[in-house]
Amino acid sequence: MPRASSVEVPNMRQARLNDAAIALSKVLVANEVKHGIFGGCAVAALGGPCEAKDVDCLVASDKPQMMNLFGGEDSICPIGEDFVFFRWDSESDDPVLVELSLVSPSAMQSVVPRELRVRGESTGEGSTYILDEVCIFKGKLRAAAVRSKESDLADLAYLESTFHDKLWMSASQFNQHYVGLAVRRYPKLAEVFQRVGVDVVAAANGVKGVSLDDLWRPQPGDVQRSLLG
Repeated sequence: MPRASSVEVPNMRQARLNDAAIALSKVLVANEVKHGIFGGCAVAALGGPCEAKDVDCLVASDKPQMMNLFGGEDSICPIGEDFVFFRWDSESDDPVLVELSLVSPSAMQSVVPRELRVRGESTGEGSTYILDEVCIFKGKLRAAAVRSKESDLADLAYLESTFHDKLWMSASQFNQHYVGLAVRRYPKLAEVFQRVGVDVVAAANGVKGVSLDDLWRPQPGDVQRSLLG
């Protein structure tokens, strides 16, 4: 198991998300379920500039097990077979939305989540697990391609500046279609992708004629494939 990273003092909102992430990991580790946080919460936990609003987690499990572990039908909402969400600490004045993207254990076989020591608002210091920085980058790439949210731009730029060498070595993993759409939406990202070795011109040519206002509807497994593909 990779050694836990050191703890940094988070902002107030991130501290609250850390409480939820610590609690989530405690349950999943106790039940031997591999998992890793991604999305804005993971980027913020790594020192990113943006404030996240919820906790996204890739989980090697299925819907029945998650519904059993996190409260059943009354407190957890399934969306299809591969995605569920619930509100952690739902009876408090500040519940945290936790979104679980589900995959089979075999799909995460080669994934090695990293233990990260974080500080919660009420929990204090504890452990959660995050995905590899390359996976987190790929998830943010998809997000920038399919939605308009300025924090995706800032998060991608932060990841590139902080983990450049690792991302450069993994450039072949970045979905060209998503790159083309993301650059169309945020032209400033062209420099970010170029710095990690992506052929931005080819990516842009691949999405000529595609309107950002007429993208396909999300399909089951899209998020999981973007992280692991």
